[in-house]
Amino acid sequence: MNRSTRVLAAATTLAATVVSGLAIAAPAQARTTTCAIQPYGAIGDFWRSLGGERSPLGCPTSEEKGVPNQNGRRQRFAGGQVAWSPDQGSNMIVAAYESNGKAVFRWGPTNPFNYDYWRIHWKASPNIGLVGFPSHDVTTRTSSRTAGKVVGYPPAGVTNSSGYSATYTFWVEGCDDKLTGDTCRQGWTIPVSVNA
Repeated sequence: MNRSTRVLAAATTLAATVVSGLAIAAPAQARTTTCAIQPYGAIGDFWRSLGGERSPLGCPTSEEKGVPNQNGRRQRFAGGQVAWSPDQGSNMIVAAYESNGKAVFRWGPTNPFNYDYWRIHWKASPNIGLVGFPSHDVTTRTSSRTAGKVVGYPPAGVTNSSGYSATYTFWVEGCDDKLTGDTCRQGWTIPVSVNA
């Protein structure tokens, strides 16, 4: 069978398949998101690692933007904020989002830096009507020297007498125990906020 005969035979077989009603499967297409704004870079990678539009963050509500007087970028989502904070590590991400009525704050990785412990600063706005607030500075040690996560804001014992949600804003810095005093070399991250 010469080449033109083979091509004609293949075309005839394809036509017969289509006429007989058998469908030829099209290649699977990559799943696309329904979000109007598509995150990119380190923020987009983090968002996708949480589940993208199906994550607690949901879809972005604004484009990624630079942060005045700081290195890095921040993006607002339906369920919180994510920021890339490179002064604390080339791929450092900080994120705040709501899960089960509580604020979640995550950070990392801080590579090439690593730390003995973390200082977290947080505030609620408005705090009028909020009763029982402990210090707005929390020190924590995690099993990781390059990342961490805290869940459960507002903290136990904190009530909102007015019945509305507050906006919680978080910053973190990594610190090391030293004989001559603790040191926190890279400073505070870009702040991120969430309503909870």
